[in-house]
Amino acid sequence: MEKETMHWLRERLAGFGDREALCGYGGAATYAQLARRVDDWGERLGEMGVARGETVSVVGDTTPGLAALFLALALRGGTVVPLAPADPPVAARPSRLATAHVTRVVEFLSADVWTVSEVAPPDTPLPVRLAELRDCGDAGLVLFSSGSTGEAKAALLSLTRLLAPMRDGGARPLRTVQFMGPDHIGGVNTLLRTLTSGGTLVTEPRRTPERICAAVAEHRAQLLPTTPSFLTMLLMSGAHREADLSSLELISYGTEPMREVTLAHLAKEFPGVRLKQTYGLTETGILPTRSRASDSLRMDVGGHGFELRIVDGVLWIKSPTAMLGYLNAPDPFDADGWLNTGDAVETGEDGALRVIGRASSLINVGGEKVHPAEVENVLLGADNVRDVVVEGKPNPVTGQVVVATVELVAPEDPRELGRRLRALCAGQLAPHKSPAVFRVSEGPLYSGRFKRRGGIA
Repeated sequence: MEKETMHWLRERLAGFGDREALCGYGGAATYAQLARRVDDWGERLGEMGVARGETVSVVGDTTPGLAALFLALALRGGTVVPLAPADPPVAARPSRLATAHVTRVVEFLSADVWTVSEVAPPDTPLPVRLAELRDCGDAGLVLFSSGSTGEAKAALLSLTRLLAPMRDGGARPLRTVQFMGPDHIGGVNTLLRTLTSGGTLVTEPRRTPERICAAVAEHRAQLLPTTPSFLTMLLMSGAHREADLSSLELISYGTEPMREVTLAHLAKEFPGVRLKQTYGLTETGILPTRSRASDSLRMDVGGHGFELRIVDGVLWIKSPTAMLGYLNAPDPFDADGWLNTGDAVETGEDGALRVIGRASSLINVGGEKVHPAEVENVLLGADNVRDVVVEGKPNPVTGQVVVATVELVAPEDPRELGRRLRALCAGQLAPHKSPAVFRVSEGPLYSGRFKRRGGIA
């Protein structure tokens, strides 16, 4: 079954012929050229002695060469471990390679220059699920979590499972910006979905508002899949007003909750662009979603084999594209294959779902629940506030208090800032929801994967 699946993938790529497959960083390539590069990499891997089922790490930003290697490894039934050039730092890389039992590393130093190095196998036994994947000849994928809250978890996924929903086609071919890298489930989804539909992948690894807007304008991109944190940066920068973004039809956003004030601002700034919320996890893959409206945070989620249920206000998912398991942590699924996502959600009478945020991030002030997003929406409306993260901190009297970490547009006296923001909150929030402490961040409030961080002391 796996060989047949990989066969259809190779034939589909070749069948798109002279359509443009990739453009931007690393140059352009048609589908015919990409298919030839995939074949060339397949021969090169054989010459290097890379066995079927071997685990190979690919380091670099998305280019025609890297995309071709990724696909060639999948066609050989290998397991791909994509890593970003600087994440993790080089010093932390050996630990991840050992966890995934990587035997070779192909690192792209530029679009067309790469090195290949062999890695000594670790002393630990091969994880059972990785051994099973090799034995059945299935193509695998290992993705690491950011590791921001502890050791990075290594999720093992089946590329055959991830590709299965794309096999029947039907998706409209779009010129799509590759925003997230191939080391992220969203980036893998963008790569595979764009290429299996005959679209064009617009590559730009420099993820600043100015560079992304320039890429959209130059390559006439139609779809920008990104994160709320990046969209907040974009709005504050004004870069979208300086570039010709008339080709843009759709902006999709996910990986973290969108704030209402940001979405309203986006809808105003991009009146001719549809705004769509996406939802997915490394553990489950990307779910089908449909936003009720561009200015709405309510969406329909599921279908196509994905099942949902809500337990005590928290979303659980059963997914046909679920990972096989972690290589270095206990499996998070229950006996029936359900995953507790940890996301607090609300549903309306019409069944539409709204993600509030992580259930663990809800703040308990004297028995009263506070949703950080509600407080953040108020503070984002204040002058001189670029971004904000609200969280709870322990308090001996109330259990927790609300703390707001603010990123400013321009320097401001902390006492005047606190006075001004407290007055704003007093007029719009109940007393227990108003921050007891305001802090000023010394840097951006987002991570390298453009997700909001916790507060900065």
